[in-house]
Amino acid sequence: MASSAFQPRRASSPYARRLARERGLPLDVLKGTGPNGRIVAADIAAFTAAPPAPIAASGPHASALGATIQLATLMQLLAGFADADTPFRLEDVALRAAGCALDDVPETTSLAGAPVALEQKRAQLVFADIRKGSLGPLRARRVAAIEAGADQSSELAALSLKLLTASDIRPVMMPLLAGRDMRLVLAVGPTTGECLLSFDATVVSEDAATAFLIRFKAYLELPLRLLA
Repeated sequence: MASSAFQPRRASSPYARRLARERGLPLDVLKGTGPNGRIVAADIAAFTAAPPAPIAASGPHASALGATIQLATLMQLLAGFADADTPFRLEDVALRAAGCALDDVPETTSLAGAPVALEQKRAQLVFADIRKGSLGPLRARRVAAIEAGADQSSELAALSLKLLTASDIRPVMMPLLAGRDMRLVLAVGPTTGECLLSFDATVVSEDAATAFLIRFKAYLELPLRLLA
């Protein structure tokens, strides 16, 4: 008689597996809607159908890391794109840098492949599979979501990204948003940016947060790698 002790592992993204563990959900009860039936974060959200709990910004487990990022090369690159009638914005580059940096962090942190939320004035736009595309499709997705008036604040994302256009302001304390394990705030100046990464230390280790921020900084300082 065939044994049922050995079952094939359900295909799922690292972020979806972490969410399933946190909610005590076995993968075999979930229906995957990703490519070839792969379980993705949205499948966890659809199954639980529960709004994320707010995270206290000043709670005992909130931590933060800061960095100064050299942006002169990136600003020159964006100016060149504008002259060539290819109007990429800093949001597009920062989104791709954040998504690529998440994918670069070792999979044991469950950050690889996690969606990124872009903060707008009164809404959030959520982007998944950022590394799989180039800047062009990513910009098209961002513009389409804005034109549609989308607000995806309730969708799952590991990180929220906020850009500040205040060159002489250094962010020193930014609260985490509900349902987001990390928040990345970048105050943009003509040639440098001041960056603050807030994170929930019970979910994201300091080593993982540091590795992410190092990679994010490197992508913005050497932006040609984001065009691949």
